[in-house]
Amino acid sequence: MENRKGFIQGLFMGSLVTAMIVLICVAAITVYARQARWSGIDPNTKIMEIYSLLNRLSIVPFDKDEMLESMYRGFLAGVDDPYTQYLDAAAVEAFQARISGTFVGVGIQIFSEADDPYVTVSNTFRDAPAERAGILPGDRILRVDGVDVAGRTREDVVGMITGPENTIVTLSIFREYENERFDVDITRARIEVPTVFHEMLHTDAGAVGYLRIEGFDEVTSGQFDEALAELYAEGMNGLILDLRNNPGGSLSVVNEITDRLIPEGIITFTIDSRGRREYFHSDPEHLGLPLVLLVNGRSASASEILSGAIRDTEMGTIVGEQTFGKGVVQNVIYLSDGTAVKLTVQTYHTPNGECIHGVGIEPHIIVEMSDDLSRRIGRLTPEEDIQLEAAIEIISQKF
Repeated sequence: MENRKGFIQGLFMGSLVTAMIVLICVAAITVYARQARWSGIDPNTKIMEIYSLLNRLSIVPFDKDEMLESMYRGFLAGVDDPYTQYLDAAAVEAFQARISGTFVGVGIQIFSEADDPYVTVSNTFRDAPAERAGILPGDRILRVDGVDVAGRTREDVVGMITGPENTIVTLSIFREYENERFDVDITRARIEVPTVFHEMLHTDAGAVGYLRIEGFDEVTSGQFDEALAELYAEGMNGLILDLRNNPGGSLSVVNEITDRLIPEGIITFTIDSRGRREYFHSDPEHLGLPLVLLVNGRSASASEILSGAIRDTEMGTIVGEQTFGKGVVQNVIYLSDGTAVKLTVQTYHTPNGECIHGVGIEPHIIVEMSDDLSRRIGRLTPEEDIQLEAAIEIISQKF
């Protein structure tokens, strides 16, 4: 009898333990399934859940449209590339106006660096509102009309700065070399982009043409041809081409200009994500005169395509400082709602096959200049511009 009783108790305890094990397993499976379900949540569902929580619980006012725009920016910010960007409608409009050569704004060019959340002024257009207000290359823009622009793309900031003609925009500036922060009010104006400047330099050795390109926009090729024709007509014996502080621009435009300077051959070639190559060639006609190219640390992108072609074809002497080192190509792809994405789609290579991304191009003759002077390229006195003086001396020896 006692054996029977012990057997029943043992059976009961065994069943209880088994049940507990089953319950633990079921609970574990349930937790695992729940975690798996949440880890694989549909992004649209997750966004709606967050939006619902905001609507029910947040005491902070918010704008759904601005949240969505920020989400698109953040989505592309997840790509480890400072040049991959989302452009909202205002940024698209500003971008299209800028490359066309006419826009309403303050007359600055800006660029961004991977390790800096703020954009930096690379150049101010001559006699434009920004120059008259005292903005200088190298100035970092911290806020636009009181809005912090940290982490914003270059096109976003341009879109914020542009606006109706004769309206005022307030820029908050940090000038690093003076350790100074200040606000400046600038009245927007219609800007006809002057990307090319030229003059004849009369030296002891002869007439030297000086031609500065400040950006490679749609208007630049025509302006370059006009300037070159005028210098030819004035009897130039050689050309100094100044690309200092030039942040780049259109691939097609820089190829057109480089074609004028080098003989028949490869200007550059690009390689896309599938390894496909596209070559850009020059024809036999070219400058045929002594050429010196001026560059510095703010000569980037398209400027480096031209510099690389001059170096590899040995058609000129490069003077100045190591260039910026941007060896990738972006395409702006328009979306159906009027916004766009800018994607890095190719690397570009010099005629000899070098990709200068992250490296830059080293001049044949290194002439260093203080950052304070470099910011004022195009506005320096002859005595201050030691790089230009070096270029004049070098080209004079080629006559």
